[in-house]
Amino acid sequence: MASSSSGNSVPAAEAVQVLVSSLADDSPIVREASMAALKDITSLNPLLVLDCCLTVSRGGRRRFGNIAGLFQVMSVAIQALDKGDIDPNYLAKLAKIATSEVISTKELNADWQRAAAGVLVSIGSHMPDLMMEEIFLHLSGSNSALPAMVQILADFASSDALQFTPHLKGVLAQVVPILGNVRDIHRPIFANAFKYWCQSCWQCSIDFPLSSVLDADIMSFLNSAFELLLRVWAISRDLKVRLSSVEALGQMVGLITRTQLKAALPRLIPTILELYKRDHDVAFVATCSLHNVLNASLLSESGPPLLDLEDLTVILSTLLPVVCRSNDKKEHSDFSVGLKTYNEVQHCFLTIGLVYPEDLFVFLLNKCKLKEEPQAVGALCVLKHLLPRLSEAWHNKRPLLIEVVKLLLDELNLGVCKALAELIVVMASHCYLVGPSGELFIEYLVRHSAMFGLHRDDTERSRELNSSNDGYYPFVYKKTETKMEVGTLSELRAICETGLLLITVTVPEMEHVLWPFLLKMIIPRVYTGAVATVCKCISELCRRRSSQSGAGVLECKARADIPHPEELFARLVVLLHNPLAREQLATQILTVSPVYLRL
Repeated sequence: MASSSSGNSVPAAEAVQVLVSSLADDSPIVREASMAALKDITSLNPLLVLDCCLTVSRGGRRRFGNIAGLFQVMSVAIQALDKGDIDPNYLAKLAKIATSEVISTKELNADWQRAAAGVLVSIGSHMPDLMMEEIFLHLSGSNSALPAMVQILADFASSDALQFTPHLKGVLAQVVPILGNVRDIHRPIFANAFKYWCQSCWQCSIDFPLSSVLDADIMSFLNSAFELLLRVWAISRDLKVRLSSVEALGQMVGLITRTQLKAALPRLIPTILELYKRDHDVAFVATCSLHNVLNASLLSESGPPLLDLEDLTVILSTLLPVVCRSNDKKEHSDFSVGLKTYNEVQHCFLTIGLVYPEDLFVFLLNKCKLKEEPQAVGALCVLKHLLPRLSEAWHNKRPLLIEVVKLLLDELNLGVCKALAELIVVMASHCYLVGPSGELFIEYLVRHSAMFGLHRDDTERSRELNSSNDGYYPFVYKKTETKMEVGTLSELRAICETGLLLITVTVPEMEHVLWPFLLKMIIPRVYTGAVATVCKCISELCRRRSSQSGAGVLECKARADIPHPEELFARLVVLLHNPLAREQLATQILTVSPVYLRL
């Protein structure tokens, strides 16, 4: 075939041929270096690279030791072709070579087979009709290569939705009639394909009306496939089949008719909720599908919600423990999955909250009152997430939330304490903390900022602190009574310290609550561990209120419960005996000392 029209200087054909041959070298280092060099050369002259690859590809993987690497290079080169370089006959020849390798075995997902599929997908990006014609030759119920062909179509839909979607009707016409005969081992492949095919429709709907993408024939095919996946595949004993089917159903719920969706919900929702008994990976997939189901059922513009509160109660009760587990999963291998699951669950609650804001609010408060760890922690996390997003709908519910939070202030469970501290910070940023109740919540953050960690020395100091009569400290160190799997004392302390500083620096409306109340936190011995943080906050408040220093002094004198300047100064001088204390205590005390001298 003719050389590329590119004007750049290119390596000689002999040099490229040597690099292609080196793809089959015994050394992995040589293979990787050759592949990297060839991929770079494709940007200069993709046709030269393709010609050299075509030469050694004759005979397939039995003649060439690294056919997977060869196909990967060919795929990159095809993608790099300019419009002027595209020759249908040449691409058809490449498609035949790739297809012949795919259908030469009953294996699935071998490296070389996936690489050959990549060649076909790359050809489809230039000439989708040619690629589809080649695939359809092998897309029949009696063909052993059928699963591999379906996987290629799924890959094509995932990589180029706009090119694939016009061919969706033809694909469904070939695939849907044979779904009933698909073996269990191949069902995940077909379900995964339906997921990507539906996603391609959603992607096209961004630029075109969905009605122009889905005609009556496509809707009929999708409805038939939906019923089969829901009634047969989604209840399979094989977890992979169930999981892939639920994932596909989650993408299909927004495309099927509203009548069919309403009839499917009593069966579909329990099927999804059943998956939450599994691990994090399964929970994430289930939550993504559940989110799509909730969106299609509750937020559709074509009619009222298809689920009432009674239907949603089971969903809410199932999701709350998932929030708790996902929020506190710290193993590195699962943390990213747990975080994604946590975010997806919060999206589910938001979807429900947009339709039933008051009912959801009451449900969450009732779960908080139970003080059962998974339910209470989950409810507090959801309240923290939804408070900024449903602030208008929940505006009149502020007193109820404040009263429930007050009931939890003496809770000793560390998981509840962590979630409660985070919620208090969010409440402060939305002006929930006012008056005496506001001071009560600030005292909660200060008290837990004073907590020591679980190191041996800190444990002894904590015991001494509790044995004194100078103040009340509710967290007596008893390892057998503290539920450490939810979080450590040091994590709770860090949350409260950071929360206090954030409130002071970023929420101007909190100044009237913090000043002069924070001065009360200096004297009691129980708050000693938080003095450095309190001093930081006081310094920031005084910096912002420097032009109103006279008003600040008057506020202090107007309150009988604020310590005298002499008491504050004496207390800070005593604390200076340990200049190397954590959080640079001495530095913070010296920074804030001029404030007390002006009082």
